[in-house]
Amino acid sequence: MKTTVLATLTCLGMGATSLLMPGLAAANDASVSVEEELTAQMGPAQEYQRGLSVNGVAPTLRSVVVNGESILAYCIEYWIQAADPDHESAVTTWDEFTGDNHFKSDPQVRQRVAWILRHSYPTLTLDELAQQTGTVQLSAAEAISATQAAIWHFTDDFVPDGKLTVESGPTAQLAEHSSDNVRKIFAYLTGDSNTGLTEQEVQASVTLEDATEPNVDVPEPLSSVIADDGDHLLGPIRLNASTPEVDLSVHSAEEGVHEQLSVLDAEGEPVDMNQSVHADELWIHVPAEVETGSVQLTAESVEYGYTGRLIIPEPDGQRRFQTIVVVDQATDHAATEIELAWEQVMIEEPAEDPPAEEPPAEVRTPEASPSPTVEEPLIQEPEPEPEQSPVQQPEDEEPEVSQTPTASTEPEAPEESEPVEPSSPQESVPEEIDEAEPAAELATTGAHETRNILIALGTIAAGIGLLVVNRFRRARM
Repeated sequence: MKTTVLATLTCLGMGATSLLMPGLAAANDASVSVEEELTAQMGPAQEYQRGLSVNGVAPTLRSVVVNGESILAYCIEYWIQAADPDHESAVTTWDEFTGDNHFKSDPQVRQRVAWILRHSYPTLTLDELAQQTGTVQLSAAEAISATQAAIWHFTDDFVPDGKLTVESGPTAQLAEHSSDNVRKIFAYLTGDSNTGLTEQEVQASVTLEDATEPNVDVPEPLSSVIADDGDHLLGPIRLNASTPEVDLSVHSAEEGVHEQLSVLDAEGEPVDMNQSVHADELWIHVPAEVETGSVQLTAESVEYGYTGRLIIPEPDGQRRFQTIVVVDQATDHAATEIELAWEQVMIEEPAEDPPAEEPPAEVRTPEASPSPTVEEPLIQEPEPEPEQSPVQQPEDEEPEVSQTPTASTEPEAPEESEPVEPSSPQESVPEEIDEAEPAAELATTGAHETRNILIALGTIAAGIGLLVVNRFRRARM
């Protein structure tokens, strides 16, 4: 556990300042007695820093050596004389304060003094304090004067109305912005911002919860970040910590992967990983081009607490000396990590499998298929036409044949069969398809043609018989 120590030095009349001092181990319990081996003594005078005069008093930021380490400290007693340099001191708890001002009787005063030590110079740099207070061209002498006046304001009712008169000190000269700067810092340290710091043992905590679900509802502001069907939006990731500010970091085993990702809050705004995060809900956007992989999201929380120590100079038998108040800053760290993984979605190109071309191919196939029952019998069994007409008669004998009673009945048979005979096999195919006759009727066409041939042969035979009869009759006449 890393610790930093703040100290306040009680000084004679014009006391000095407060400081956040690194290196002193924090006490686990404020009520536990300080270990005897800790030693303290006043520091050398050459390390002192002096401020401007405030309402006739020029504060001094003095040094004190605690367990071999030199720090700077402010006074908490306006009227008590400071011990000489190198004066030996005892280390005790806050409850053993031997003074009689408000620091002795009022716990809230202790808390407000501790807050001043934590939020002013030299715990903060001059630039940090200037940013907090809105001061310009801030000097160390101005910061020391305002801070010491604020501590005395709580411990000894110094400047109760808050009206400060700022003048040049023994070694510090008044500048153009000095009076305004001192008043602004004093108002900041004694105003509503000073909520106090209590003596407490602290314990930091932080958790990251992956609440990702298959059908999770994505907040509307986050919908705009989805630029591709293959994008991933991992979340929500719920962040809970004992402090409102958490440090986040993202890292991956694959080089450069985390640089392609975006960490967003619930409003779709990018989270600045270089600053402390205040969001309670986080999302990670993974672009479609990022290959399958994973990242680790780490959160760290730091909790600060304060416990108190007193450094009491040994009395010389005639009087007591200023008491140095040391505020130990206890720092506790907590960290957690979760791993988030995704699989890259491979989307096929439209040109490789065009669905629009399939329907035309299915439509053309049935149109090209012929009817097997109609065409095959007609093409394979064509019948030749008769080469001659059924009756061949001489020109001079045609009247006699037409007058014979039997000839008028038998020639009628070929006349009835003439419309049945097709002129050619090719011409009969479209006619029968157009008429949509059944396949069974088409199959009997060859039989009808055979019958017609027999009738024609019978007719020829009858004609020949008539010729023979006529010649026989003429011969007898």
